[in-house]
Amino acid sequence: MDFERLKEIRNIGFTREVGVNTTDIAEGYARGELELRPEHGNPIGSVHGGVLFTIADTIGGAAATSRGRFVTTVSGNIHYLRPVMGCKKLIGESREIKIGKNMCVYDVMITDETGREIALATMTYYYLQEII
Repeated sequence: MDFERLKEIRNIGFTREVGVNTTDIAEGYARGELELRPEHGNPIGSVHGGVLFTIADTIGGAAATSRGRFVTTVSGNIHYLRPVMGCKKLIGESREIKIGKNMCVYDVMITDETGREIALATMTYYYLQEII
């Protein structure tokens, strides 16, 4: 698997617009970052939960595609551990939980730039066609 090419494939479209950048992919693993901007905020001054879910889905999906097939999200469950206030960057790191014949499951831990745990997500993906 050409992981450099896979990173390029992952960093387009919606994820690019939001600002999530997949920085590392290896077999069963992915890492990504988001430099926070004012438009990521919500009315109470913290980062919007949808931004955190987007990081989890993007980085979990990147790890899942490391197995050589495109995926689509089946379900996701996120636990928001603390509000994101006064941070400059968020980092998502995914680890493989289970690989099945048709589906796979990944955990994604989201931290800030100091390593403070912000959210934990479990994402399930359905395998599609092979990556060409």
